[in-house]
Amino acid sequence: MTSDSLVTREFYEGFQRVEFDRWNAIIAEDVLINSPAGFGLRGLAMFKEFAAQFTDLGYRVDLVDEHLALDEQGSGRGFITFVLHWKHTKDFGGLAPTGREGTSVETILLTIVENQIVRMDVADNTLDLALYEWERGWPIPHNVRPEPLVVGVDRRTALVGGR
Repeated sequence: MTSDSLVTREFYEGFQRVEFDRWNAIIAEDVLINSPAGFGLRGLAMFKEFAAQFTDLGYRVDLVDEHLALDEQGSGRGFITFVLHWKHTKDFGGLAPTGREGTSVETILLTIVENQIVRMDVADNTLDLALYEWERGWPIPHNVRPEPLVVGVDRRTALVGGR
């Protein structure tokens, strides 16, 4: 990579153009993926399979924000935020098509080590697509508890005798 911005932009371009081979240079083979579609998923091959279905559902992907902060070794964090314009005209993860269409604004937080994406945490900024999937029985993860950086105070027990 000759520029830090290439990691996020190359990720986006591979996604929006459905050119997933572009990811081979920037995503680790054992990448960890956490998303509303599944938590604790692993592997570039699996991610490419899901992305193929996702981009089949979505006919356009607009980049609305990106950021990347890497150190001299190419390690750090970044994100892209995009709008998926979608129309459900084909089977999607076992859900029969309905013809429904809409948009989904999503952010993918990227953890990068030596210019390789090793972790992706996907967040839905809008819930139109997530609710549509949920209403049709998509198995969305519940009560997810990732390893915290700092364990917060449990206020149910910490304020014994106080307010």
